[in-house]
Amino acid sequence: MIEFQKVYFSYKEGDSSIKDISFLIKPGECTILCGKSGSGKSTILRTVSGLAPVFYEGILQGKVEVDKLVPAGLESEERAKLFGVVFQDPRSQFFMNTVQDEICFAAENIGASPNKIKEMLYEVSEFIGIRDLLSRNIDELSSGQKQKVAIASSLILQPKVLILDEPTSNLDIQGSKVLIEIIKKIKDKGISVVISEHRLDSFKEVADRFLYINKGKLDEIWTRKEFENLSDEKLLSLGLRPKTVEKKANNDIENDKEPLLDIRSLSFRYKKTNSGIDNINLKLYKGEVVSLLGNNGAGKTTLCRVISGLLREKTGTIKYKGKISNCNLRNKFCYFVMQDADYQLYSDSVSGEIAFGKKVTEKVKEKLIESLNTFKLMELKDRHPASLSGGEKQRVTLAAAYCSEADIYILDEPTSGMDGDGLCAIIRWVKLLAEKGKIVIIITHDLLLAEATSNKFIYLEEGEQVKEGRNII
Repeated sequence: MIEFQKVYFSYKEGDSSIKDISFLIKPGECTILCGKSGSGKSTILRTVSGLAPVFYEGILQGKVEVDKLVPAGLESEERAKLFGVVFQDPRSQFFMNTVQDEICFAAENIGASPNKIKEMLYEVSEFIGIRDLLSRNIDELSSGQKQKVAIASSLILQPKVLILDEPTSNLDIQGSKVLIEIIKKIKDKGISVVISEHRLDSFKEVADRFLYINKGKLDEIWTRKEFENLSDEKLLSLGLRPKTVEKKANNDIENDKEPLLDIRSLSFRYKKTNSGIDNINLKLYKGEVVSLLGNNGAGKTTLCRVISGLLREKTGTIKYKGKISNCNLRNKFCYFVMQDADYQLYSDSVSGEIAFGKKVTEKVKEKLIESLNTFKLMELKDRHPASLSGGEKQRVTLAAAYCSEADIYILDEPTSGMDGDGLCAIIRWVKLLAEKGKIVIIITHDLLLAEATSNKFIYLEEGEQVKEGRNII
């Protein structure tokens, strides 16, 4: 179905490329591309789909064929029928307001008849299990529901290949399980599935092979069984995420008489959807690392936006160092690292981004170099942030946070799109902040990160605080 023979690709700007790549993917196979951020995984996906060099300009050499066709030589309509593509953030590929209109969009673009479109819509919505969502507005959906809509939209033309870029990065545990079940059904229909992913363990029951990409080259090919036999030490040596981590000791650090942050009866509701948080009560002490857990849409990000002063509470109080603090004050002592790194990138270089808004002193220069080394960005310090991979951008925003002087750090899914090296860097950084007496609040579905860093776990469900403990339940 998909054949690569001695494929080379170099971008016009001279950025990351792939070199001498050869592999074969059969119909109905699921192949996982893995490797460090910036290793060339996304470039391979782009060459498979023909986006490189058609949209991503560069020089392509070697043989790339899909169903005996050359992707780069196909017209847009032919490419749409051959491939279904789901990006890391499904929101970036939506064009319509409602689920039904979005799924039908591709079929309408190729001029399918209304009756045929209705038939295709019914079939694909039943197949993915989203018939109950067809009349919903896309903006009202959870991340998992958006992922399903994106997959349904990519499958409506019955393509022979489905390409998924970091599909679990924004999903909760249940959402990831649902995705795996959908991929099993897709394979059964004879559709080849190609996935670029860092959270590899989730796919061990559905993947046929794992292709390890290193600096643009295909260094290893593992069967499912071979991958399962790889040790954590081996995975870490390759820059991949381990299967387990050393759990943080749940030491009682509440030695101070007063909490640094005291949250009482906190509530907030969005006017449009009436969703939000209700009656949240938290006491957070210096050096405490807290993981906020719960399904997509549980209210984790909303709570942190209120804590950081990005949203104004409806009821309740937030005390900082014993005094009630308003939004303006909270903005000063909190640093919020958003899930979507693009929203926090402003400068024209990585080093400029990390030092953005700061007076350049010797102390700032020292901190800049330290952060570049901590997050392994020294080789990228002169690159434009927009040219980086998703994982690299995430590391840049974290490095910028590292250089700030906040007392409370809020990380929204910080390991989204992160490789093994990135995960380990974040774990080290969070522990360092805790040692300095900082509070770190982590919104995450990544249980490896939570176990390695946190000594308190808060569970939210439909905006309410349902559990709190020293161990993951």
